Amino acid sequence: MYESWYGFREKPFNLTPDPKYLYLSHRHAEAVAHLEFGRRERGGFVLITGEVGTGKTTLARYFLSKLGSDTHTAVVLYPALTADELLRAILEDLHVTPEGDSKKSLVDALHRFLLEARAGNRNVVLLIDEAQALSAEVLEQIRLISNLETDTEKLIQIVLMGQSELRDLLARHDLRQLAQRVTARYHLAALSLPETGEYVRHRIAVAGGEGKVGFTSDALAAVHGLSGGIPRVVNLVCDRALLAGFVKGSRTVTAPMVRQAGAEVEARGPALAFRWHHGLIATGLTLALALLAFSFAPRLARAPEAPATGVPAPSEAVPSASPATATPAPPPLSARLDEILRTVPRDASFASASARVEAAWGRGPLSRTTLRTHLDQLRTLDLPAVLEMFHPSRRDTCCVALQRLDPRAAVVAAGADPGIEAPLSQVDALWTRDAVVWWPELREVAEGGAQGEAWVRKALSGLGYGEPDLAAAVSRFQRAAGLVPDGVPGPRTRMALFALSPGARPRITSEGERP
Repeated sequence: MYESWYGFREKPFNLTPDPKYLYLSHRHAEAVAHLEFGRRERGGFVLITGEVGTGKTTLARYFLSKLGSDTHTAVVLYPALTADELLRAILEDLHVTPEGDSKKSLVDALHRFLLEARAGNRNVVLLIDEAQALSAEVLEQIRLISNLETDTEKLIQIVLMGQSELRDLLARHDLRQLAQRVTARYHLAALSLPETGEYVRHRIAVAGGEGKVGFTSDALAAVHGLSGGIPRVVNLVCDRALLAGFVKGSRTVTAPMVRQAGAEVEARGPALAFRWHHGLIATGLTLALALLAFSFAPRLARAPEAPATGVPAPSEAVPSASPATATPAPPPLSARLDEILRTVPRDASFASASARVEAAWGRGPLSRTTLRTHLDQLRTLDLPAVLEMFHPSRRDTCCVALQRLDPRAAVVAAGADPGIEAPLSQVDALWTRDAVVWWPELREVAEGGAQGEAWVRKALSGLGYGEPDLAAAVSRFQRAAGLVPDGVPGPRTRMALFALSPGARPRITSEGERP
C-alpha cells in the first residue's frame, strides 16, 4: 500500500522468511557460526532453538542458500511424520529411489547414497525445522540415521531447529543418547534495544528505502518496548507504523505513530500482550497475523450511521463477540502439501491453480485482482483465490488454489491433485502473502465513466455508504475494508465492494450466502 510513496522496491517488514533480509545480530551471527561449525566438523547434531518469531526459519533459509553445489540437502519443515514417512521424505528430497517399501530398504537406499556422496567428496545436510513436534519414535529414527558413518566421520550432518520446548524434549531421560550427540547448540534470544534499531534500519535499506524514510530514536525505543525485541513482532509493529506515516504524509516515523501501531496490533490480537509465556506465543502470533492491518469482519461491510455533517466517522463500530463455541481440532500436518510445494513447477502451478479458480465461477469473463493480504482479509472477501507459496528447499515459488477456508484448516489444490486439507498454520507459514482473486466485472465498470460511477454508488449505497460526496463515501468504505483511504474506487476497492455485497457466487468459507 505504501511502497511506492516511500520509494521501497518491496515492503520491508513482510513476515515471510526471506534470507536476503536476515539481519546478522551478534546472536544470529553466533547461530550461523554454530551451523557452519557443525557442517565442517561432520560430527553429531547441531541444535538451534529460540522462541517463536526470533528468526529461526529465516536463519535456516540463509544457511541453506549459502551451501555450495557440492552439498546435497534434505529439508523437513513439518516433522509430524512417522519414522517411515520421515525416511521417505528424506529420500525424496535427495532424489533417491529405494528398491522396496520396507524400512530396511529405505535405510539401505539412504546409506548407499551417503556412501556414494562421500566417495565423490560431496556433503549431505538434513535440516529439520519445528523439531519440537517430533515424536519419540521419529527422534529415535533420526538417531539411527546419525549412526550411518565411516570409521572416521559421519556421513550426514543433521540440524534440528525448533522452539524452546525442543531443549526440554531432549532433556528427557529416554532421549539422553540423542542429546549426548549434540556437538553444537545455540539458543536465539530476543534483540537488544540497539540491535532492534539496527534491524529496522537494515530491513529498510534492503527494501531500497535508505535515506528515504527513518524512525526517530524514540520511535525505535517504542518499537523495542512493544515487541520485546522479537523480530516477527518488530515487523508487525513497523509495518503498521509505516502505514500510519503514509496516511499522515510523513516520511519520519515518530513514537506516537509506533504507539498507535502497537495499539492497533494489540487491539486485533494478543501479540503484544504476551511476554513470551511458553505455550501462548504461537497463539498470540497467529491471532496477531490473522487480525492485522485494519482487518475487516463481514459485519463491518454494512457501514455505521454517518455523522450528520457528512464527515466520516472516526472509528467503525465493532460488533459484540459471539458466544464461544467449541472448534474442532485442526487436521494433521499435510505431507502431501509439503511435497507439492517442493516439486510442482512454478508456471504450471499458476496455470492449474488459475484454471481451478475460473472453473469455480463457471462463467466469464472474469477480472483478476492481485493483493498483498492476509488470511483474515481473504476470509472476509470469501472468494476463491490463487496463493503464491514458497518452500525453503527451493529458490522460486509456486501457486495453489485456495478452495476452502475453515476456522482451523484450509483446502488447497495444485496440478491434477484433488483438494488437500491442511492446518491453517501450515498454509499460512508457507504463504508469501501474495494472492490473486478472480471476480466478474463488467467492462463498462472497469473502464470507469458514468456506468462505472453508477455501479460504485449503487454498491456503496447497498452497504450503507450512500452520502452524496462519492470520494468521502469511498474513503469511509476503504477505512472499514482495510484499504488505503484515497477516495478512488480502483480495482481493489471495486473488488471489495463486489465481494461484500449480497449475491450468489462461489465461496471459500462455510458461512455461505451473506444476507
